[in-house]
Amino acid sequence: MKILRGLIGLVTLIITLVAAYYLFFAPPPEVSRTHGPEDKSPSPVLPLPPSREHLPAKKNITIIIDDIGYSLSSLEELLKIDAPLAFAVLPHSPHAGAAAAMILRKGHEVLLHLPMEPHDAKKSPGPGALFHDMTESEIRERLAEDLAAVPQAVGVNNHMGSAFMEDEEKLYLVLKELQQRGLFFIDSRTTAASRGKTVAARTGIPFAARSLFLDNDSDQEVIFHNLLNYVAKSDRLSMVIIGHPYPGTVRALQKAVPLLQAQGLIIVPPSYIVAYPEEKTHPAEFN
Repeated sequence: MKILRGLIGLVTLIITLVAAYYLFFAPPPEVSRTHGPEDKSPSPVLPLPPSREHLPAKKNITIIIDDIGYSLSSLEELLKIDAPLAFAVLPHSPHAGAAAAMILRKGHEVLLHLPMEPHDAKKSPGPGALFHDMTESEIRERLAEDLAAVPQAVGVNNHMGSAFMEDEEKLYLVLKELQQRGLFFIDSRTTAASRGKTVAARTGIPFAARSLFLDNDSDQEVIFHNLLNYVAKSDRLSMVIIGHPYPGTVRALQKAVPLLQAQGLIIVPPSYIVAYPEEKTHPAEFN
């Protein structure tokens, strides 16, 4: 009996100690266990375009840097600029994949810089180019290959293409395919006879056209003054400015972008510009 009473007493003591621990020392049940170091924040996503009534009543520009995929060092310098620049990647350039991945990691928009046939047969648009004498199936196949080479692209603009952009029916095949894939199109306007705007209206693809080629002259000071003077003199509220990863362009943008922002100009990704196109037309340069 003494042994039994001792066992009962021991069990009672253990139960009492356990109850005391939960009463005085255990964390309360409402304490969250989900905020520790293993938490994973969601991947950053690009913001949706604001509604028209919330757009600032100031000049908005998008700056697109073409011909990306050959020099990662110039791209690295451009990505240090505190503004949402966009980058158009040539589909079969040596560093196309690495460049697009770098751009996306920094939260910038990637475009496919789609090679197209120029008027001058001596100028090669490069691998992956579309030509107006291609069949419909050839165009679709080539376009699919180019898009697969830059899967991060949210939009497309043309590389060269003065001849192809004048062929309305062949261009329709391209823009309709892009529209069905949920992409937008920026007409680089390498020809005054471009059918881009007309075909975009036929297909319903989000569309904008280039306002200024920034660096036809690659001198840093010329580029700097071209940008500031154009923006200051233009009465457009939306502008598409295209440049290239030249050393002079990189340095000019490093200097000009903070000045433009200080003046109240808003630099936006191209997806904002195509979401709210400005119908006003202005003379443009061609090359």
